[in-house]
Order: sequence, then C-alpha cells, then structure tokens
Amino acid sequence: MKNYLVVILCCGSIGLFAQNIEDGKKFLYNNRLTSAQENFQKMVDKDSKNIEAVYWLGQTYLMMNDTAKAKQVYTDAAQGEKIPPMIEVGLGHIDLLEGKKESAMLHFDNAIANSKTKKKEDPKVLGAIGHANADGPMEIGAPLYAVEKLNRAVALDPKNPAYQIDLGINFLKMGGERGGDAYKAFNAALDIDPNYALAKYRLGKIFQSQNNVDKFIGYYTGAVESDTSFAPAYLELYNYYSLRDVNKARGYLESYMANSDKDCNVDFFYGDYLFRSGKYQESLQKAMAMKNGFCKDYPRLELLMAYNYDRLGDTANARSNISSFMTKTPVGKISKDDYLFAASVFKKADGGEETAIGYLKTALEHDTVRSSRFDYMDTIASLYKKMERWDDRLVWLQKSYETNPKPSNFDVYNLGDAALLANNYPLADSMFGKYKNEYPDQIYGYLGMAKSAIAKDKDTTTGEAVGAVKDYIAYLEKTDTAKYRSRIFQNYAYLVYVHANVTKDYPAALEDLQGILNIDPENAYAKQTSEQIKRIVSKSSARDAAEKQPKPASKKASELNKKGSEGR
Repeated sequence: MKNYLVVILCCGSIGLFAQNIEDGKKFLYNNRLTSAQENFQKMVDKDSKNIEAVYWLGQTYLMMNDTAKAKQVYTDAAQGEKIPPMIEVGLGHIDLLEGKKESAMLHFDNAIANSKTKKKEDPKVLGAIGHANADGPMEIGAPLYAVEKLNRAVALDPKNPAYQIDLGINFLKMGGERGGDAYKAFNAALDIDPNYALAKYRLGKIFQSQNNVDKFIGYYTGAVESDTSFAPAYLELYNYYSLRDVNKARGYLESYMANSDKDCNVDFFYGDYLFRSGKYQESLQKAMAMKNGFCKDYPRLELLMAYNYDRLGDTANARSNISSFMTKTPVGKISKDDYLFAASVFKKADGGEETAIGYLKTALEHDTVRSSRFDYMDTIASLYKKMERWDDRLVWLQKSYETNPKPSNFDVYNLGDAALLANNYPLADSMFGKYKNEYPDQIYGYLGMAKSAIAKDKDTTTGEAVGAVKDYIAYLEKTDTAKYRSRIFQNYAYLVYVHANVTKDYPAALEDLQGILNIDPENAYAKQTSEQIKRIVSKSSARDAAEKQPKPASKKASELNKKGSEGR
C-alpha cells in the first residue's frame, strides 16, 4: 500500500500547478475530480468573471454528485441583468436533474438565442446543451432535442470528438432501437481522433450491456493503450476481474490508483479490493475508517459495509446499511447488482421478501437493459416461490419469458413448473410439451407432462394420466433402468392403482406389475399384487362361466311342462 501512496501523491500534486481550462478538462476526462475542482476553483478565485471556468467548476461538482454546490456556483454567476449563455446552460442542466424539464428547455433556448453572433450559433453552447441532456439516468433529459442541437454543433465544429460522445449517449437514451446510431457516433469520435480513449470506453459500455465479453474487454484495453492515464477504463477492468480473477484485478486497481487523485474513490476501491479478496474484516475496518473521517459521505460507502457485514453473518447491520444506501442514493446511481444484493439481504429475513420485491420492482421501472430485466423478474418470481404465492410467481415468470427473445430450456421448464403449481394446466402442458419436443433426450419434458397429467386427476378417478405416465416410463427405461429404478417403480405402481382400482383393466395392471418385475424380479409388492389380481381374475372368470351355464328348471315348472304335454 505504501507504493500506491507514493505514486498517487506524486500524481495528485499536478493539480496544484495546472490552472487553465484545458488542463482542468483533462482532469475531468480522466475522472480526476479533486484535481479538476482545485484547478477550476483557483481560476474562479482569481477571476470570478471567467465564465468558462465557472461553467466547468459547476460541471465538476455535478460529476462529484454534489448538485447543491453546482447549483450554487451557477446561481451566483447568474446575478445581474444578463445571464451568460454558458451559465444559462448550467442552470438548465440543474433543472433537468431536478425534474424541471420545461424550465430547463427555457434556459437552453435562451442560451442559444443570447449566444448568436450575426445569426451564427455558438457550438460550445449547443454542445453544452447536448451534454446536459446526456447526463443522468435514462429518464432524465430530452434526447431528441439534444441530438438536434448536437448535430448543429458538429456542423459548426466537426473536429470536436466530445460532441460525438454526447450524441451517442443521447441516442442510447432514446431506446434500444437507436443503439446502432450510438455505435456510429462513438466510432465517429474515433474517426476524428483514433486515440480518443473515451470513445473506446463508451463502445466498451455498449458491448458490456450486451454481455459480449471479448468485445468490451477489447475496447477497455484499447482505451488504456490509447491513453495510459485514462483511469475510468482501468476501473471497469478492475470491476470485471474482481469477480473472476482477484490477482488480475489487483493489477488494474494499481493502475487505476496510480492515475487517480488520492481521494475517497481510491480509498473506497482499495476497501472493495480487500472485500473481493475475501478479507472482509480488513475491508470493513477500511470502510469504518472512511466513515469516521473525511470520506464519511462517500456515496457507496454504506454499500461496501453492507457487503462485508453480510459475508460476516451480521444480517442486522447488513440490512441497516443497504437500506440507508438505497434510500439516500439517486435511482440513476443504483446499479443492477445493487438492487439484486439488496433483495438478497432482505429475503434472508422472515417477512423481508416484500421489501426485496419492492427494490426489484423499482429497478424494473428504471433499468431498460434487457438482460437486467430478466434478472429482476426471475428474482421476484423466486421470492414469490419462497412465499408460496404461486399465482404471483407465475405472473412474473410469464413476463420474463415473454420479453426474452431466446428463452433457455431452464426458462421453459421453470414456467411450466410455475403454471403447474398455480393449477394452470393448459399452460403447464404447453410448456412441458414444448420442452419434450425441443429437448427429446432430456428427462424434464416427460417428467413435467406426467406431473401435470397426474395433478389434473387429483383424486385418480378418471385415469387420464395413463398416457403421459407411460411416455415417462418409456423414456426412463430407454435411458437408464439402473439410475431411474425407483422412479420406474413409482410410476408403474401409479398405473397399477389406476388399472386395478379405477378402470378395472386387470390385464393392463398385470402388465404394469410385470414392468416392475422386469427391473426387480424379487419385488415383493409386484409379486403379491400380481397374485391378488390373478385370484380376482380367476374368481371373476369362474363367476362369468357359471353365469353362462343353463339353469335347471324348478319342480313347479317341470310339473307345468308335464301337464302341458299331457294336454297335447
């Protein structure tokens, strides 16, 4: 850890000397927010009329998730008869984040109007408007409006790759069908500057949302090859490998720390690394030190503490910290994994399932990534299963299945099982039949069809399950009689009961018993029951034969016959 600190303090000190707009923007680009804040603050302290420095100071606070300070910076700069256009854009940016869309649009339009010179628009103002709309979660902003403004900025300043980045983000906010346009925009930034690491980073984010590992790892690696100081890509690589290869993750964490300010971010991710390494007590101690010091308000600190408490078996403190984190954190800053973890913590406690489901339903309202939505829906369904609320479980599994373009064999069986438990037999038969047809070499379709058929005939009074049970037995016998011996026995026993007691088809019952004897020649049940049925069949045959014999005439009838013949 000492080596980290030497490098970080060295690099962090650069911020003390860099006091111009481009250096400050470079700090922001690399996510070195403390250095950026110091840079722009010194410029504003030196000249409060430096509007560009004021604008970027506000943007720095927004990247720090400190909307209140950003708002104060822009409000102070807006005093006077005429608001500078870039400050007007900043105020509109704040309004968007606060949900005041109409007010934001008014600020943006005023900024454009007041920045025109000889009917020529200012591309910096148009670009800043596009950036404001790109910020925040998916539901924030007016992306169609922003795209139009950014296209005009590109026409006026075609060599600025940052406009293409914000174009791409706004396309993504317009929905999945515009993903191709986002891809083109990010690549357009690379056409302008092939070493523009942010463009490669953004392309990596697209492919990460699609779970295309080779692609997103390639783009993140390409980003740091283009710019070895680009900390955000190191962090993404750390996050990915921290769940898979802790030693490899450590290398990326070292690179991230070496290219970052010595701030709360660095402390947090070192604590996160300790957690990923299984050093839960050490990670918790690091988090507690942050909580008791300057970093007490770090946004994800309580999440790290919740993870450690959960692994250490302290459920009460885990619930307390994750609940506080979920309450305080803006929706746009909560990830899929955060929601799933919160649900996992609460579902461990009796009565906590409803809270867990509430978190997941909130996630569904705000997360448009298709793969994430499957995870939320399936987890909700599993919680309803734990609560034995079969109808609710079925509803959520149906939603998941219907929105999944490529449901797996597990998805098919799981939906069939949910339908069966909810007594929706037509749907159960449909899904199990689909499974049997598409995966004829697997057991689950045959098993499901038999279970559904037996469940429909609850009192075993109709014998309608015989066909499905026979198909199931045939599969088991064909596959492995030794492995499935007990199942074969149980299902033949079911058929024996139906044939012997319901349909009275004794020959069929004897065939079923012979099936048992074929795999277990000394089976006492099959032998005894066969003898009983044979006796029943024998007695029944004797009775039938007796009934077919002519009955002897009675004495009275004989006398009448005799008299009749004498009369003739």
